[in-house]
Amino acid sequence: MLNSVVLPFAVFSLMGTSASETATEPTTENAIEYKAVDRAEVLEKFLEKYNSPMVENVDTFVEVADTYGMDYRLLPAISCMESTCGRHLIEGTYNPFGWGIYGSNYIAFNSYDEAIRTVGKGISEGYIQKGLDTPERIAPVYTPPNPVGWNRGVRFFMGQMDEIAFSMK
Repeated sequence: MLNSVVLPFAVFSLMGTSASETATEPTTENAIEYKAVDRAEVLEKFLEKYNSPMVENVDTFVEVADTYGMDYRLLPAISCMESTCGRHLIEGTYNPFGWGIYGSNYIAFNSYDEAIRTVGKGISEGYIQKGLDTPERIAPVYTPPNPVGWNRGVRFFMGQMDEIAFSMK
């Protein structure tokens, strides 16, 4: 199960579990149930639910999460918070993350895959490796005008992915 991970019911860390790791006991007090899930399948169902144009990029989301040791839900959740899961963004930019967008300035990518890889690396190096390893810690730097709302939104979308993961048999 190369693309699977064992998840607790409530996961609050951005550090992911590698595909080869398993757990026999919950790691959080709120863990109700464990089950192995196919992360790409969870993301596909999640992105389909929100009619995201990035549904074809689920493997890249998982690959980047594994490469940088981050929670596979983080980047899709940020994209949903920043651009309604990639549905509302500056035309032709392939930038669903709001990465480098302020005022009339913006960063454009050639594809969603390029955006996912670039932003994944940027989140890893600019946030997670500096101890900003939760949405609560990332929010004040990522979106200083509204860190509380941004954090709530990112957590909401991560929770939506958890619901999908735990509904899968």
